[in-house]
Formats: sequence, C-alpha cells, structure tokens
Amino acid sequence: MPDVLKIRVPESAVLDVVFLHGLDGDARKSWTGRSFWPEWLAEDFARVAVWSVGYEAWSTGWRGTAMPMQDRAINLMARLQNLGIGQRPLCFVTHSMGGLLAKEILLHAAEGRTEFAVFAKAARGVVFLGTPHTGSGLAGVVKALGLVYRATAAVKDLKRNAAHLRHLNDRYRDWADESGIRSLVFFEAYPTKGVRVVDEVSANPGLPRVRPIPVDADHVDICKPADRDSLVYGQIAKFITDILAEGDTSAPVRKLPADTGVFVGRTDELARLESVATTVRRVAVVAVHGLGGVGKSTLAARFAELHADSFSLVWWVTADTVAAIDDGLAELAVALSPDSVGLPWEQRTELAMGWLAGNTGWLLILDNLTAPAQAARLLERVRTGTILITSRQGIGWRGVSTLPLDVLAPDEAVELFGRVVRAEWPEADLADAEELCAELGYLPLAVEQAAAYLVQARITPARYLDLLTRFPARMFTATAEGGDAQRTMARVWHVTLDRLTDTPLAAKLLHRLAWHAPDRIPRSLLEDAGEEPDLSEALGRLAAYSMITLDLETIDVHRLVQAVTRTPDPADPHRLPEDIARARDDTAASLARALDDTDPRLPGDWPAFQAVLPHAQALLEHADADALCVLANHLGLYVLGQGKPAVAIALSSRAVQGSERLYGTDHPVTLRSLNSLAAAYQAAGEVRRAISLFKSTLADQERVLGAEHPETLTCRNNLAAAHQAVGEVRQAIAIHEETLAGRVRVLGTDHPDTLSSRNNLAMAYAVMGDAERALPLHEATLADREQVLGPDAPETLLYRNNLAYAHWSVGDVRKAISLFTETLTGRERVLGEDHPDTLFSRNNLAAAYESAGDLPRAIEMYERTLFDRERILGNDHPDTLNSRNNLAGAYESAGDLPRAIEMYERTLADRERVLGQDHADTLNSRNNLAYVHGVAGDLPHAIRMYEAALADAERVLGPEHRVTRTLRENVEAAIRVRDRP
Repeated sequence: MPDVLKIRVPESAVLDVVFLHGLDGDARKSWTGRSFWPEWLAEDFARVAVWSVGYEAWSTGWRGTAMPMQDRAINLMARLQNLGIGQRPLCFVTHSMGGLLAKEILLHAAEGRTEFAVFAKAARGVVFLGTPHTGSGLAGVVKALGLVYRATAAVKDLKRNAAHLRHLNDRYRDWADESGIRSLVFFEAYPTKGVRVVDEVSANPGLPRVRPIPVDADHVDICKPADRDSLVYGQIAKFITDILAEGDTSAPVRKLPADTGVFVGRTDELARLESVATTVRRVAVVAVHGLGGVGKSTLAARFAELHADSFSLVWWVTADTVAAIDDGLAELAVALSPDSVGLPWEQRTELAMGWLAGNTGWLLILDNLTAPAQAARLLERVRTGTILITSRQGIGWRGVSTLPLDVLAPDEAVELFGRVVRAEWPEADLADAEELCAELGYLPLAVEQAAAYLVQARITPARYLDLLTRFPARMFTATAEGGDAQRTMARVWHVTLDRLTDTPLAAKLLHRLAWHAPDRIPRSLLEDAGEEPDLSEALGRLAAYSMITLDLETIDVHRLVQAVTRTPDPADPHRLPEDIARARDDTAASLARALDDTDPRLPGDWPAFQAVLPHAQALLEHADADALCVLANHLGLYVLGQGKPAVAIALSSRAVQGSERLYGTDHPVTLRSLNSLAAAYQAAGEVRRAISLFKSTLADQERVLGAEHPETLTCRNNLAAAHQAVGEVRQAIAIHEETLAGRVRVLGTDHPDTLSSRNNLAMAYAVMGDAERALPLHEATLADREQVLGPDAPETLLYRNNLAYAHWSVGDVRKAISLFTETLTGRERVLGEDHPDTLFSRNNLAAAYESAGDLPRAIEMYERTLFDRERILGNDHPDTLNSRNNLAGAYESAGDLPRAIEMYERTLADRERVLGQDHADTLNSRNNLAYVHGVAGDLPHAIRMYEAALADAERVLGPEHRVTRTLRENVEAAIRVRDRP
C-alpha cells in the first residue's frame, strides 16, 4: 500500500500539493538534500496542504517488486481519495517516473474512471523534474552502478522510445491542451555515472508554450534543491503562487447583475449550459440566442449564480458594442489588479485579455452581443475558460455551441406571473392569469411587466387584458414604478429594428407578418412583397435577429411581436399608422389571391384552404377588413364542408357584415353571403333560424335578381332542403318541384343544377315513402347524368349512390347492395380510397349489409371506415362521428351491448362538444343511447333519457321532425313495455 506522508494540512487549505518520487525513491529521502524541502512549501504557503507519497518502484527485481504503472495509478488514486485529496484544486510535484505516474492518474480520471473523475477536474498543475516522457537510459545507469540486473515491471515501463510511452504522452498532451492545466518542466544538465538518464528530448512533453528548464544537477539531485534561493524551488514556488492566484477563493472576483428577479423553469436549458460550459476542454463558448425579452440574460445570470463556486472568476460584461466589451474588460483588469487603475484604458483591456488567455477556470458572460464578429478579437486570444454569450442573433456562430431559447412553457409563465404578483400582493385575485399569459405569448419580459403593472394598479388579470385590448399602444410601453423604460415590450424590439434599417424590406415584411396567425405562415403569401433575392435576404435578417423563425416553406412570429408591430404609433418610425394600414390591405389582397380559382368542394383544393384559413381568421380578428368579405364567404363554405358549422357561422357573418358595408344590402355578393350563413345555421342544427333567413334572402333575391335568376333558384333549392330537414317533407317537395321547373326553363334539362334539382326531388319522394315517384325519377336522373358526363363522373357516382339509397329505403336491400357496391368501386377507381365520398359509399354499403343481416361483414366495413375517417378527416368531423354511431348500432345488433353502450356514450359526448347539445345529430345520439339502455333491461333510465331528449327535440326541431317523431315513438313504446302486466 502506498505510504502517504502528511507534511502539513491546514484547515484553510485551498490547494493540495502532492509529491511523487521516481524509481528507487522514497516519500522523504527522494526530496531530501540539505533539508526535506517540501516542508519549505508548507511553511511558505499558509493555505497549501503538502503531501508526499511513497510507493514500491524498484529498478531491479533483487530489491523488491514493482507494480505496472497503470495498476499503480489506480491504486494510488484510491489511496489519495481516501484522504480527501481531489476535493479541492490539486498540483503534483514529480520526479522521474513519478511524472509518468501523474499523467496516468490524470488520464485515467479524465477518460473513463468516473469514480476518480474529480482528480482531472481538480488538477491545476504538474511539475516534471527529470521525467522521461519518451523513455530513459536507466539500464545504462544500473550497469554503471555494477548491479546484477533483473528488470522489474517499472523498469520495463521506462524503456527508451517505448510505444506505450509515446502513446501516453500524446494522450496527455492533447488533454493538457484542452483542459488548460499548467506545466513546469525541468531536465538534468549532468550525467549520472556517465549516463544522461533523461536528456532534454525525453524530458520535453511537447506542450505548447512550455519550454524545459535545464538544472545544474544529475538525475538524482535534480529533485533536491539546496535552499529556497535555488532555481528549482524558486520556479516551483512561483508556479504554486500563480495557481493560487488563479483560484483564490478568499476574495473571489465576481460581477453579476444586482437583481435577476424571479426565476422559473428552464431546467433543460440550464442542464445544457452546464453540460457544455463545465466540460473540461480548451475553451467552452456557448451562445444563448433568441427573441428580445425571452429571458436570455436571466438564464445566463441564473447559470452564473448556480455555478459561481465552480469558477475562479465570474465576470459580467455588457456587450452590445465593441466599446462596451472593452470597457467591461478594462473594469475586469482593475478588479484583478487594483494597481492598474491608473493605466490607459487600452492597456487595461489588454491586461484583462492576457489574464484570461493565461488562466483557466473562469466564466465570462458577454451579455446582449450584437454580432459574433464583435467578440472575435477576444475569442481568438483565449484558449481556456468559459465564455457565455447572450445575443438576439441566431446565426453566424461558427465553431460556437449555440442554445436557442424559446418562450416559457404555459405553466411556467403562469408560475412566474403568480410569484411576481404574490411577492408584493399576497391576496391578489389571479383568476384569468392563464388567459393573460397566453395572450402575452408566454414571453417572460411581458409576463413580468404585466405582473408588476397589475400589482401597482391593483387590478385583476381580466382587467389588464381589457386594457391591453382597448389601449395596446399605452400598455406596450407601460412600466411599473421603478421599471426600466428601455425594457418595455415596444422598446425592446425597437432596438432590433434599428439594426435592420439598412434592409427596409425587413420592416415591410414584419408589418405584413403581423396581420397573420403566428404559426406556419406560408412564404408564398409574401411573394408580392418584394423581388428576389431581396425578399430572401430580408427574411433571413429577420430570422438572424430572432424576430421570426424561418424554414423552407413557412414562417413563425411571436404573437406579441405581431401585436406590437400592428399597433400604430406616430412617434415610432417603425410603427407609422400609414405603413401598418398598407400592410393590412396588402395582406388582405394576398390572402384573396391565394384562393383564386379554387372550389371548397374539391379535395384537391383543400390544402390551399387549409393554408389560408388561420391567417384570414387572424386578419378578420384584428381588423375590420371589409375587402375580405368574398374570401370570408369562400372560407365559410370550406369549413362548412369540413363539418365545422360554428366556424362557418363566424366567417359567413363577417362576410355579410363586410359586404353590406362595402356593397349594400341588395348586392348579389351580400345576398350570396346571406345564403351561405343560412346554410351554416342549418348545419349547426338551428334549422328554424336557417329557414327564416333562407326565406328573407329568397324574397330579396326575387326582388333584386328576379324569380328565375340562377342564384334565386339556388336559394329556393336550399330552402326546400331546410324544410325537409325539419320533417316538413310535403312543403319541401312543393318547393323542389317549383325549383326544378324554373331550372328547366332557365338552364335546360341537362344543366348540372337541373339534374341536381331532380335528384333532390327524388330524395324527398323517397323520404315520403313515395317509391313510385322516387325510383323512376332517380333512374332517369342517373341516366341523363351518365349521358351528359359519363358513368365515372363524380356527380354520376353521387346519383347512383342516391338511387341505391332509394332502393334501400323501400326495402329492396339486394338491389341497394348491388348499386352501393358499384358506386363504391367507381369512387375507389375515380376518387381514390381515401376520398370522403368513397368513405361515404363504404359506410352506406356497411349499413345495407347490416340491414341484410350480414353483421360480421357490416362490422368489419364500419370499423375500417371509422379508422379511415379518423385518419383522414379527424376525430371530430361529423362523418367520423356518424361512423362511430353506426358502428355502435352494429355492435348493438350483434348483441354486444357493453361495447355498444361505451361507443354510444363516446359519440354523444363528442357530438355535444363539437356540434352542440341542440343539434339534431346530438339528439339522435341521446335517442340511441336511451334505446340500448332499454334493450339492456334498464327501462327506467331509458325512459328518463327519452323524455329529456324529446323535450329538447320539440323545443329545437319542432314536433314533426323525424328525430322528434322517433323519440316520441320510442318513449311511448318503452312506457308500454314498462307498464305491461
């Protein structure tokens, strides 16, 4: 076991100095000439713990044994660790093979022995006295001494030019260069018994900026300085002094912001910084970049606070200009050496950079760096330490690790808001804090300022939201008492835009982007804003300063950047009212152009509608854009077809309002929008309201356009469908017949609208149970459609589907299955398997199989259709909900009542959420769920459900609607069963 001599270990020690002897050495004798000179260090350095290690390292086997060097390194680390060595900075003083042993220890610690990693992190320096880095002439010395030679493992380790020694030195040289550890190297000038054991070449480890120092001594006496004035002791004492100065914790050099405020979240970001910044390497540089106000400086300050004890120096520099960086470095020079205060500013800056270049273990924060080039001179000089940069610029960081910083997570933003408020107003009502933080886009600066304003004004989050809506210009520049007026939401991005004034198109683009939804703005919507390559360069610069996030096809902008940008301020050159208004109008025109020549009914055009919809909605939300009335109506028809009647109502209402203001109440555009709004009401289940609006619109169209204008006939057709939807089938048939006659006169017998009227009339006959009129009319309409458009036209396939339905409705299931199958095959061939119409045909065929009693086939087809609709249309599309309802019915028919009840309950919940409680489909789901409970034997529960649903159906749909009649019949039947003797 190694013998460790504790020379002196003061309680205040901040550095361990460990002596390692060489071959045939001893913990005391190796270092003793006139005196045991390690004791001089213990006397001269009050805060240094001094140790000397003795271990078996004999040159010949006749004197003892010697463990191989790798094993000895591990053995020795364990012994030192037991003594607590490695918990504070560490320096080795080594002689001969002891230097190789020190290298083995440090490399084992750095490269793989995790339990000993502390030695690599703690190491600050190594003194090499006659260390044979590439081997030695020891065998010659042994021969000269006249010894009978039998080499031990230790001697074999020292063979001159041995491959393992070269490999060891190469690894150590790389690690030393990366870690920044100090080295002091000596070699003997005189031979030992006529042999130079370690010459200058072998003593030189090849470390940059380290030159071996010759000593007037041989290999034995090089480690035995005569007195304190000797070369070796003086250099080692200075070496230790420099290490102590580098890691002096008695008066740490610190400069951080006085108050970083409340800090929440950022766990992953802090871990990433720690991973990069604390890695032992030549120099660690990390650039945290992101939008102004996102919390870059706060994160940097938090990291510095948490890890201050891990660094010998922590220094904060405001870095928004080159001059500011130099000022911060000049201030650092004075902190390091107060005597430098009288030196010229340039010399102090140079002193600070020289200190950083020559020391390790420090942390320098460059806050708010404008561009990477401004720190180039500093980064070129330093080779050790850690530099943490914050910047709004997200690109150009070549060779620098980067950490993009986003807004807070929603729960973290709410926590930040609450902690700021509660610190000064513990009893504050924080209801609506989630909504306020969402409106502020979870941006830390905005959240903190809103919280401070709320505390000072003693208002609620809801009241702040109201003020933000009504007075955005004031609120974006408001600060609480004592706040920094230069750090408001408006001002913080003003600075960025000042830097972009040499790219005027950048500001123009930002104005345009402000009128869109914040996420996934198609770049194509900006193609009219400028010419290439100016357009791409301007977008690139906005992205470089973190004002936008850019990818190949789309752009993202923070919602608060948008809100500030579209809020006019005559005093701000970046937010002039006329520029903002122009951008609004240009955005409206661009959105409208994006849907030119599109049809909301055609799946091939749906991607265009999906891309434009959120941005048109955002523009309509933030502006009275009457020019968008036609686009709003177009989008309303699209979302109506996607099963979103509530959204369709909102869009169609805006279309009506805009067209009335822009064109007047009698203009065809206005009347067309009213017709679309009525259709949206019908889809939402407000059929009576739809009928009323269809009637008034029809009257206006008859007055303005004439009774037989095509658009008048379309409105009349829609009115008939609404009457049919509430069960007024006779009235619907009369209107359908009138519409058909008008279309024949005006458009001709083969016009698509005429054929559509014939189809609708035939469907109404089928609903009435009038098969004698329904079937011939369906067959004639289908034949005419095939003759005009061909058998595979989508409209032809629709009419074949309707003919199949007519056969099914009169009980001819076999014929219905044949036609449904033919229709499905045609739609799969023409439209594809995933087209909504194809899925509709598969659903109908499944229903026909169910009617025919082929439940296994019906269930398999229902399940496939439901899966495909969920995948293609989404879980909430009305067609998907219908599939789920139909599958539940098939399970019920198959006797799988638990599964049927579960699926009916899910369908009802989804319909209530998506369509509303009063929609006909929702009421139908209530009927189905009541029915299956009755089948399961729970009649009292079923009757209660029937009665509640019937009351709602009579109120909403009227007494003659098919759903109302079905509910009435079912509750009466259930009561009869209950009361049966």
